[in-house]
Order: sequence, then structure tokens, then C-alpha cells
Amino acid sequence: MFWHEFVYEIRRLLRQKEELFWMLMFPVILGTLFYFAFGSINNTTENFHTIPVAVCRENGADNRAFTDTLTALCEETCPPYFDVSETDFHTAKKLLQENKVRGIFRIGEEVTLLCASVEAENMNSTLAIEQSILEMFFQDYRASETAVTELIAENPAFAQEMPGLLETVSYGSPKKLTDGNLDNTVQYFYNLIAMACLFTSFAGAYIAMNNQANLSALGARKCISPCRKSVSVAAQFGSGILTQFVCLAVPVVYLVYVLGIKFGVGLPLLFLTVFAGCVTGVAFGFFVGCIGKVAEGTKVGILVSSSLFCCFLSGLMFGNMRNVVEKFCPFLNVINPAVRISDSFLTLNIYGVNGRYFGNLFALFLMAAVFLAAGCMMIRRKTYASI
Repeated sequence: MFWHEFVYEIRRLLRQKEELFWMLMFPVILGTLFYFAFGSINNTTENFHTIPVAVCRENGADNRAFTDTLTALCEETCPPYFDVSETDFHTAKKLLQENKVRGIFRIGEEVTLLCASVEAENMNSTLAIEQSILEMFFQDYRASETAVTELIAENPAFAQEMPGLLETVSYGSPKKLTDGNLDNTVQYFYNLIAMACLFTSFAGAYIAMNNQANLSALGARKCISPCRKSVSVAAQFGSGILTQFVCLAVPVVYLVYVLGIKFGVGLPLLFLTVFAGCVTGVAFGFFVGCIGKVAEGTKVGILVSSSLFCCFLSGLMFGNMRNVVEKFCPFLNVINPAVRISDSFLTLNIYGVNGRYFGNLFALFLMAAVFLAAGCMMIRRKTYASI
């Protein structure tokens, strides 16, 4: 009887076109929109790019020290700091006005730097940052040049030690803290999957309502069937989790292999997290579906609003919302399943498998157990005088 109910429920769920849309198509559509909206933000605003500059020599003037410095920054670093274009000053000004270069180095008796005004109408934050880098480099060069010139003027013997004077000494060694994806926009994809996991609550609600004779005709028939209600609920609960998990695995594979979203770990751990989210979502829906004689539409509205509210607090609509909640009411983050799911992805990405990750999984399964136990207490041994 268990397997009969199990297979029957899978067939019923596969016929629910609305549920399949929310589980399969909606995460794919929203994930695609997120990709086009956020996909290049980190690359254009956070990652360093080679800065185009123009170099002008007045009357054939040359400054060997400055030229060698530019050459080193262009050829000996990866990626190169500067992309140098040597041209006349008139052409360089035109390139600067068209934002094709970020600054102009004029080599004459002295080296000077010319940048566009930060208050220019077409000046955005990225250009301003690149110009700040140019100004910091130029100030550092001028300070070093002045110091070396004064030292040589006071003691010409220092000229023989020029290579040692200009050598940059590092007193620390670089250490890579993580191999994960540090793009902060990936959190929206974490919360997208968390929202899809909470939407599995619809399946749980229908399981509960289809086992109550006063809420559905199917529930009335099941109440007079020889199959025990515990067996029927267990079979439907298991089939609901399996079906919803398989449906959610498709958007996850789409995000990873089609859109190329880097979660920092392989699919097995992603699937484990999604499975925990599905169990919690179905259990939560089952709990809501068992509440009293509330109409089906009302229960669906409760599930939609509560799921979206949890995702809002987790940062789906406003990326920094989770930090705001953590500051003013951290307990909400503790009991919010969307936060637990998204934090599991974040932990896997940045820190790998550790105690924090298993703590999130434990919290999700604990929530599921509480919701399931509470739902079973509400519908166990329920009798009806009239249907």
C-alpha cells in the first residue's frame, strides 16, 4: 500500500502544471534575468582592468626613469597596469575627452599628469577610481623621484646604489584565503534557490489538505480507505520531496552549466543543500495545510507571502537586508529557513565543508521535523460527524 500511494502521488504531482512551472521554469527565468542584470557588475566595478593612458613627449624630451617605470608596469605585471599610447598632445586631449584614455602623461622638463575633471557629465564611478589610481601612482613616483634626487645632490656616491634604492621591498607574503567565488552578486542566486526550495511548500500543503475529509473529496475517500493515514502521509511526503528535489535539480544544473554561475563547490554538495531545503519546504507546507478549516486559497496565500517574506529578509530583493536583520534582530536569521539555505551555499563557497555548514543542515532538518510533528498532531485521529 505504501508504494501504491508513493507512485500515485508522484503521478499526481507530475500532472500539476502550476507546481511544475514554479519549480522548473520560474527559477530558470528569474535566474536568467539575474544573470543579465548582475552578471557583469562585479567584473566592471570590482575587478582590476588595465588602465589606458596617453604619453606625450614635448620637443622630443625624454625621462628615462619614468619611461622605464611605465615599461615595467606594462610588461612585467599580469594583468598590465597601463596600456600606453604614445601620441601628440592634441590627439591625447581628444582621446581623453572621448574617455578612450584615463589620463595624459606629459614628458617635458618635468613629468605632469592631466586627467578629466571628476565633475564631468560623463564621468562615472569606475572612471573616477581609475583616475584615482593614476594620481596615486604619479604622486608615489614624484615622491620617490624627489627623494632620490635630493640624496644624490647631497651625496653623489648614492648614485651607485640606485638599483637598491628603487627596489620595492615586501615584508609579507601573499596568502590566498579561499578558492571560492568572491563575486558578491552570487548571493542573489543563493536566495533564488532558497526561494524555490520554500515554494515546495505548495506540495506539502496539498498533501495535508488531501488527507482531510472536510477539505477535499479525495480526503473524504482516503478517510474511509483501509490504508492507515500514517502510511498514506509518509508515502505522499516522501514522493513530494523526491519530485520537488528532482524538479529543483534542473534549475541548479542550468545555473551552473548554462549560465556559468560559480558556486565554489561541485554538484553533490549543492544537491545536498537543495534536498535539505526541499524537506524543510514540504514540511512547512504540510504544517500550514493542517491548520484548521481555512480555505485552500487562504493557505496558498499564507505560503506565498511567508516564503517571499523569508526570502526578503534573506536578501533576495535587497542584498544587504540580511546584515540589517542581523544587526537589529539576529534571532530572525536563526529561524529563517531562507537564511539557512543561502548561508549554506555561502559557507560552501567561501569556507568549504565545515561545522557551520553542517549546523545549517541540522537547523533545516530540525525545522522540518518540528513542522512535520506539529502537522501530524493536528490531523491524527481526526473524526467527522458529517462530511
